[in-house]
Amino acid sequence: MRADRWARTGMSPKGRPEGESAPKRVGAEGSPVNVDNTTVVRRRASSAPLTIDCDVCIVGSGAAGSAAAIEAGRLGLRVVLLDGAPAVGGQATGAIIDTFCGFYSNGPQPELLTYGLAEEIVRDMTAAGGMARIEGRRNTIILYYRHTILQRWIEDALVAAGVQVITSALLQTVERADRRIGSVSAMTRYGEVVVRAKSFVDASGDAALAWLAGLSVQEPATETVYGSQNGIVRGVDVAALQAAGGGEAVKRRVVAKAADYGLERHDAFVYVLPDSDQALVNMTHIATPLDPVGASRMVIDGHRQLDRAFAFLQAEFPDAFGKATIDRYGQPGVRQTRWIKGRYQLTVDDVRRGVRFDDAVARCAWGIELHNRADVVHWEGFPDGHVHYIPYRSMLHAEADNLLAAGRCIDADLLALSSVRVMGPCIAMGVAAAHAADLAGTKTLAEVDAAALGRRLARNLGNS
Repeated sequence: MRADRWARTGMSPKGRPEGESAPKRVGAEGSPVNVDNTTVVRRRASSAPLTIDCDVCIVGSGAAGSAAAIEAGRLGLRVVLLDGAPAVGGQATGAIIDTFCGFYSNGPQPELLTYGLAEEIVRDMTAAGGMARIEGRRNTIILYYRHTILQRWIEDALVAAGVQVITSALLQTVERADRRIGSVSAMTRYGEVVVRAKSFVDASGDAALAWLAGLSVQEPATETVYGSQNGIVRGVDVAALQAAGGGEAVKRRVVAKAADYGLERHDAFVYVLPDSDQALVNMTHIATPLDPVGASRMVIDGHRQLDRAFAFLQAEFPDAFGKATIDRYGQPGVRQTRWIKGRYQLTVDDVRRGVRFDDAVARCAWGIELHNRADVVHWEGFPDGHVHYIPYRSMLHAEADNLLAAGRCIDADLLALSSVRVMGPCIAMGVAAAHAADLAGTKTLAEVDAAALGRRLARNLGNS
């Protein structure tokens, strides 16, 4: 990373405040260590926050946020990426989703719909043995990936792009004047950080930046949209599971026996990880409230539901799961909670008809997948060759000229959002947000020329 890029941030190229030296190594191998080599310190009540100036500030490091940060950094912009978790990757790495949906078109010969970063991820993770194709499921290709390899890919790509990453950063306040956001402040366990930027991208998934800025946001009026608590089970006898009928047999048995085991969700997804004795278990539905107490309770409830699912697997398929153990509980997988009020709301009619917008920035062919019941999922697939599009206006907040949403908190109705929130189009939206910030220059995101933006995104729109 060029040192001059961060000349006005108060940060050194290595990410330390200017003037602060690297920690000293004490006690090299074979030499004595001075046990009194400590200093008593106390936090000053008036400690000033660390202030960083940049071109674009991105909140949220999931598929959309990481894509936006990497692409913007590669374009030469000074980028700050904030995330409340201790590591980047969001749900893509933390929730053990482990499947990329929405990368391909429908039909007997699916074609890639999102290029650039998405292509790189597929190429690099396949080469590293971290990706496999699930052919034909829901009339398309779904990509299984190893979340640990994706985690390192994202981290390395962010560093190579010169992105300033700040994790464990919880938003506190947003400074806004008229139609422009000026800065955001976040608190970490090591102190407060204030980020001042020309453009902001809300890739938080819950419209956290827009909400904290006092801007209009939207929530489901009557529907509950459920998330999932996924987990990894280790020690599976894969041959025994295949002999019993594999994942399809598990699905059928869940339908017949769910009530006996207290399983709320009746459609089961159990997928054996390639070349391993591990299985990804996706058999739960959890409510995803936005209040602090409810969100904390959700985590415990999710773990309890996964325990019940595992008890079902051990009892009904003892040869396959009798000696297995739950190896890891993922972070709660959240689907749809809160989203922005944009310049345009993408509708389910737009999606079904495949409307091609003049300001389109991404495309998708994934079906309508609404998790609005505890027991089953509403699925509406599309025919071969169907493609629908996401307009730039749905990413641009109606009440702020320098704020874009990317990912699952763009403006769309409940059914439309349930299609475009998957990772393929989320990556495409992140890339679009980066190019919009670059094109804005001294102007605002609202003034970006949609035609110029579309030309930059031509491959993702099927124009080349």
